[in-house]
Amino acid sequence: MRNPTFDRRHLTEYFLFGLLAAVLYSIPMEFFLASDRYENFYYLYIGSGLFMVAIFYHTFRLIDRPYDKNRAVSMMMSGLLTTITGVIISSIIVFISVFAFFPDLFSTHQVVDMVQDAPATGQPKYPSDLLFMILGVTIIVNMLIGAFVAVITSYASKRDQTRDKPAVI
Repeated sequence: MRNPTFDRRHLTEYFLFGLLAAVLYSIPMEFFLASDRYENFYYLYIGSGLFMVAIFYHTFRLIDRPYDKNRAVSMMMSGLLTTITGVIISSIIVFISVFAFFPDLFSTHQVVDMVQDAPATGQPKYPSDLLFMILGVTIIVNMLIGAFVAVITSYASKRDQTRDKPAVI
């Protein structure tokens, strides 16, 4: 049996579920950018939780597929590819959103109170500092959460792991 992990149908599925995860992540991120308050930084983590739900749903759907249900490694690879796609798309959405809220994103002029009520160490000096703070959460947290969910779902959902067939890469 040939490996369907990289066929056209699966690649389209990775893109669609990655896009779903990125859109779910970007909704609370837009609320954070609109509120312009440091105390609402937790919106980004709510978005990461929604990102996790989308990756979990995608990986959980693979249980009923003939090739993937016999191979936990194939399920894990599919979840990781969807996570990578979602992180790339959400990073692009973050860049566009921050640029829309702060048009002078790469200016060298220091901004006073760009994020209100931030402590002195957390206050970004330049508009691009806020972009890097949000991209840090987007890339690091979403990648870790997506990888964790892909690994846990692919192995914990298997009823009988003793008969797991090797995945052909």
